[in-house]
Amino acid sequence: MKKGYVTALALGLVVCGFSGKVKAYEVNEKLSIEANLTGVYQWLDQKKGDFKNEEKGSAVLDVRITFTPTEKDEFSIRGSLAKGNGLKKVSPFILSPNADDLRDDLHNINNRSRDHLQELWYARTFDLPGNSTLKATLGIIDSTAFIDQNRFANDELTQFMNEAFVNNPLANLVSYDYGVALEWTKGPFSIGLVGMQSKTEESDNPTFDKRTYNYYAAQIGYKLETSLGEGNYRIFAFTTNKRFPDWKEEKKKALKGWGISIDQDLIKDKLGVFARAGFQDDDAQVDYKSMYSLGLAYKFNPFGKKDFELGIGYAYLKAPSKNEELKHTKAIEAYLAIPLYEKEKVFASTLTFDWQWMQDKLKDEENPENKGNIFGVRLNFTF
Repeated sequence: MKKGYVTALALGLVVCGFSGKVKAYEVNEKLSIEANLTGVYQWLDQKKGDFKNEEKGSAVLDVRITFTPTEKDEFSIRGSLAKGNGLKKVSPFILSPNADDLRDDLHNINNRSRDHLQELWYARTFDLPGNSTLKATLGIIDSTAFIDQNRFANDELTQFMNEAFVNNPLANLVSYDYGVALEWTKGPFSIGLVGMQSKTEESDNPTFDKRTYNYYAAQIGYKLETSLGEGNYRIFAFTTNKRFPDWKEEKKKALKGWGISIDQDLIKDKLGVFARAGFQDDDAQVDYKSMYSLGLAYKFNPFGKKDFELGIGYAYLKAPSKNEELKHTKAIEAYLAIPLYEKEKVFASTLTFDWQWMQDKLKDEENPENKGNIFGVRLNFTF
């Protein structure tokens, strides 16, 4: 597809608030292609603080190609093109109101000379004694696929959009960089291990500017099946080597912490609840030292055809006392996903309305808080 055509298409989708998700197309039994076309338009409504009302849009085209030469082997490559940064560059809030990877996120990914290529990996599954399996993945990977998963709050394209609900912000999860992941499963039990190498962000202090660092995470999970439905209970921990500045920017410190992620059906295939909690050491400069979030996802059928989906979540994140600017952050988000049309295995579209309320409580006497609403629209198209 020509670059000019993609740009024109993306612009049109942004104006309409349009997004699309294309199911995996099976070229043959070994090769499949999956595409996501996502457009979002959001309006920022200032309630209190030193910032202005804004409205911005974005459009993203994601493509994944998967090749499975055998039942045990899998190759995957994923790339993305984007038009616009949405509210990411103009929002006054610490957390992003749209966790999707937009234009600037896809250039010089992780401060490397690499654009658009997000994943490129090979995976091999091994059968082990005792009816257990071990899957090893190696290449350019995304740690969010292995750590802090959640059925009801994990996908910025179809569920919540705010960064607080897509993944635990305190987990410092690394995406789209070199690494290896191991996944062991036996019945309802699972263990995940991830090791990755990435680069720090830009810094005015050359001691900490774009330095390579290592990231390690481990997770233990348990899947519970009851009359209520499915429940998943996970606990994880992470650490890095000492590459990050302390509060005086004199010493190198490690990022380290732990968290939990829970999703549980209350009414099977209808109502589910999710919860997260996270804690991290604040020796290094970090935005938050603790957080928790919780919410509901409810499917209902008002017209006797397709399920509508309603989600609502609340998050509270507390800043370290050493942080001279921020006290805490609160976020509330609700979305309503309305199915418009579906033809089995061929075509589907869903219209989603999204509302967020965000507050950053500050230590600035002249501007004690930034607070406002963010309204958004998204239309999912699948074929």
